[in-house]
Amino acid sequence: MAKVKSEKPLTIGRVARQAGVNVETIRYYQKRGLIQEPSKPVLGYRCYP
Repeated sequence: MAKVKSEKPLTIGRVARQAGVNVETIRYYQKRGLIQEPSKPVLGYRCYP
């Protein structure tokens, strides 16, 4: 997956769209250890740097 510069962190949906895959694929990659899962903040939205 290519790195995309962004001023604010990305949600899983935006990461998936930019990578051309669906959200379930991103979650699968996280479970397999291919993508590091971001920490979950108080509001519950995980954001990717």
